[in-house]
Amino acid sequence: MHSLNKRWIAVMLCFSVLSFSSIFAQDTVRQMPKKPKNNDILSRMDFGGYFGLQFGTVTLINVSPLVSYRFTEKLHGGLGLTYQYYKDNTFTPSYSSSAYGGSIFARYFIWGDLFAHVEYAPLYITNFVYYPPYTVDEGKAPWAHDILLGGGYRQWLGEKAFLSLMLLFNVNESIYSQYSNPIIRIGFGAGL
Repeated sequence: MHSLNKRWIAVMLCFSVLSFSSIFAQDTVRQMPKKPKNNDILSRMDFGGYFGLQFGTVTLINVSPLVSYRFTEKLHGGLGLTYQYYKDNTFTPSYSSSAYGGSIFARYFIWGDLFAHVEYAPLYITNFVYYPPYTVDEGKAPWAHDILLGGGYRQWLGEKAFLSLMLLFNVNESIYSQYSNPIIRIGFGAGL
């Protein structure tokens, strides 16, 4: 089976599981828990992120903490940091690199917990490999300027904690991009 087909099947399976759990949990769409109406900045913030691991011939570690602010009940914006470690043992000697960066994003909740997402995610890449001719450019580390567009669904895990599932597309993909389309993210978050 083609790898793109496997990705789409995985995305559809995740969306189905999240959708069925909310359908059978209650008769109406659950809205975000009401926060106390005060102007305290911390009460309007959520903290969370994404974490990824892959081990084997190719090792990948991704750590991406983030913080978001609820400007309104429907519009959220935030900042994130990203660190990625990559090691490929198919080369002799093995190849490894790191990427450091950040992101700025916005989410608009269209209906209930269904949201649209836009993100600018620049990453600084060390030891970039050009494919082909498989040469490592150690002297000049490039920046990847990725723009991610898509949407997702937020599933509440309690009064303040949630899990989010997103399907994103890099609309500014280049040879430096660390993300290949489509991008599937599963993240977590919690408010104070």
